[in-house]
Amino acid sequence: MAQSGGSATPVEKPAAKPVRSIPYVSITGEDGKQRHYETNAIPLLFHRACFGWRMYLGGPNRVVSLKEVLTTSQPAEQVIAGPETEVSDDKTKATTRMLERVQDGVLQRSWCIIPGDPPGTYTYDVSIDGEPRGEFVFCAIEVPDQNPNTDPRELSCPNKFNAVERAQPQIRKAS
Repeated sequence: MAQSGGSATPVEKPAAKPVRSIPYVSITGEDGKQRHYETNAIPLLFHRACFGWRMYLGGPNRVVSLKEVLTTSQPAEQVIAGPETEVSDDKTKATTRMLERVQDGVLQRSWCIIPGDPPGTYTYDVSIDGEPRGEFVFCAIEVPDQNPNTDPRELSCPNKFNAVERAQPQIRKAS
């Protein structure tokens, strides 16, 4: 066996940063302002609530092959999907295959609630470059009065993620 030149002391690599994956919900309130929450409790507020997932992958900006499988506990009344998405006949499963851009180490996707989206469990299984990378389980909850100021932290959900509101950056005025 050949001996390589250099130091006999092994070089330590910096510790890898942990991958942080979060579900989130954004709601446009009556005042027109969008509020952001790290939560998996989705109020079914038509054309006001959006939800998604964010994965911190690290590394350089790049394009990855994404496979995302959505399974719902009940069928959707309607499905709006592009050609990259295959929807099951019973409308409880949608598989999307596409190329997505990782920007600043982050990969994310989101969707908005439309009439006919069912209450119940929404599960997203995410694979990147052929490797399973995460599962996001959301709880979609009916809001009969469609109150745009509904706070998802106050909703009852059997698999609720501990939710927090994301503060928006404050602009400081020079004094």
